[in-house]
Amino acid sequence: MRANPRRDGFTLVELMIVVALIGVLSAIAIPSFLDYQARARRAESFSNLSAMSVAQKSRVATTGSYFDSGNAYPDPTPYGGLGSQKMNWDVDSQNAYGALGWAPEGDVHYSYQSNTTNSCSCSLCFTVTAYGDVDSNGQVSAVMYVDPQRDNTDAV
Repeated sequence: MRANPRRDGFTLVELMIVVALIGVLSAIAIPSFLDYQARARRAESFSNLSAMSVAQKSRVATTGSYFDSGNAYPDPTPYGGLGSQKMNWDVDSQNAYGALGWAPEGDVHYSYQSNTTNSCSCSLCFTVTAYGDVDSNGQVSAVMYVDPQRDNTDAV
């Protein structure tokens, strides 16, 4: 009888090489994926701040004054603080921004604030700010839109 020279299956070394390659690819892909998710959450703040600034400019054109929300909304306390989880746009938030005529679509990752008193010494400017911790690193970041009113003396 002759021995069968054919080999079936994989050797342990071949399997270990495949496992090592999967580990290296995972080490590269997972941080990139988490960064991508945080950037996607951050995009919410840019679109909402832009919409808030349009609502502010519309309000000043019709009423002559900007809207000041005071505190940041919604309150992140029931959600364990600011983080990567979404928060409901609750009744307090709806009431606070009802005078501005602005509300986000659905739940939010950020708390929002519209301010006129602390942003400048005149009544012709405003800031809108989004506070959040979308990458869950424990540090709250702020995305801010500032709209100063310039008079003709500022022209260059």
